[in-house]
Amino acid sequence: MSDKTKQTNRGRLTEIVTVLASYGFGHIYRTKLGSKQEQQDAEKLRLAFEELGPTFIKFGQILSTRPDLLPKDYISELSKLQDKVPPFSFNAIQQIFEEDFNQTLVDSFEWVDEEPLASASVAQVHRARTFDGKEVIIKVQRPDMEENLLRDIRLFSRIISMAPETVKSFIVDAEVALAEIEKLTKIELDFRNEVNALIRFRLNHESRPVVDAPQPHIEYSSKRVLVEEYIQGINNLNVSKIVEEGYDQTDFVQKFVYSFLTQIFEDGFFHADPHPGNVIIRDGKIIYIDFGLYGELSDTNREKLIEILEAIVLEDVDQLMNLLLQLAVVKAEVDRYDLYNDLENFFYIYVAKDLKQIDIGRLITDMLGVVHRHGLIMPNDFVMLAKSLAIVEGVISEFETDVNLMDIAKTYLKEREDYSLLKKFTADNIGMNAYKTATNLVDLPNSLRKVFETISNGRTRLNIEIMDWDKKSIDINKMINRVVFAIIIASLILASALITVSVTSVGLSRLSIVIFLGAGFMGLWLLISIIKSGTL
Repeated sequence: MSDKTKQTNRGRLTEIVTVLASYGFGHIYRTKLGSKQEQQDAEKLRLAFEELGPTFIKFGQILSTRPDLLPKDYISELSKLQDKVPPFSFNAIQQIFEEDFNQTLVDSFEWVDEEPLASASVAQVHRARTFDGKEVIIKVQRPDMEENLLRDIRLFSRIISMAPETVKSFIVDAEVALAEIEKLTKIELDFRNEVNALIRFRLNHESRPVVDAPQPHIEYSSKRVLVEEYIQGINNLNVSKIVEEGYDQTDFVQKFVYSFLTQIFEDGFFHADPHPGNVIIRDGKIIYIDFGLYGELSDTNREKLIEILEAIVLEDVDQLMNLLLQLAVVKAEVDRYDLYNDLENFFYIYVAKDLKQIDIGRLITDMLGVVHRHGLIMPNDFVMLAKSLAIVEGVISEFETDVNLMDIAKTYLKEREDYSLLKKFTADNIGMNAYKTATNLVDLPNSLRKVFETISNGRTRLNIEIMDWDKKSIDINKMINRVVFAIIIASLILASALITVSVTSVGLSRLSIVIFLGAGFMGLWLLISIIKSGTL
């Protein structure tokens, strides 16, 4: 790192700390999170991020998609960060394009609008027309955006690392989490990944007439530049315009929900930011734009997700806990007893609700909150999925319909029963399972013989795992002590009776009376202590 870079980093670190301090910085230095001022602190954090400029606006937007990192108030507040910042010069657009393609905009396009169509925290968009008459947009990354954003994420991570332990405790592995954000940011800042996402999405929906995405122009795509088809239509899912154009609200919402569920359960590849600004309606089609954020689910994780939903519907706490432990990254030993109790309480929140009253996005988010409290780190795509489903539900709520995402999801899964159930019975799976079963049956007699030999030779050892043993061992010790104490009292009473019967000395008779009274007092004290403990 050069001296100039070090100096720049020091200056930026000072600026970040100064701005955060001017807004109170309460979200880091308050000794107890979740105070009455948490909502106020969340708003101050948003304002501080806005003042720190485009890189922190983008960073805040990334954080707002991670309910596993911050409390709900912060997620809600950071979601308000507007992706509108002052535009940068058209000369910079021309320079970046020429650097990436060794040709000018004038040589590449018939016409380019110098006024930006949109100016966001990461990139700026301009309309243009190709020489063969196609309307396109040119998306160009802000100068030095990648370098500055990654620098700011690292500096913020450094600030967090210096914060009190009380702050770090509410983020599961803060350094790991911020490192994951840095990794995802690098992917998003390389527009070639967005081009690949567009191509993949279009191929997935090639035979589906309702869903589409813009056509990218691969010849003009680089790390900092993306040229794609310009889509005209109903923007921002404007309900009144959708109705004016003759669309039925219920039909549209159902198609919108089905299109998203298809992305999740059939394709395993979904748009991770389906907010109204990224959806355009044209010619009866739902067109998704801006694939800077996308999620991928493997076949295994898709099956696990279906099994999780089935476990929730069937109220199977054991199955849900096992599935979550299989999916999560476990950094430390998990108290399965406490996790079970928390998941059981989680069920109580939803079991009393009708299926149509359940928000599937909130349900998954709340479930992530439970595992987060136990130090489990869920796959990033599951976190993105929870956020995306919450956005979809928000879109649905804007329309005057009785459509419910959970209800449609249940119907969808029933219709795709071949995926969740019959897929387990493919020829390969049946053959492999049959081989395993046959092998186990061959080994069974030998295994049983070894068990019986062990028992007959007196070498049997029984291992019993008792949940929460430390607490229970104290109770067991108390119980044993009381039994011993009671035996001692009974022995004293018996001894006093024998002394009284067998001796004629007045002194010994008085001693027996003292022993008897002492034993009686001890017995009364033991009885009172048992009654007070509530275990009588």
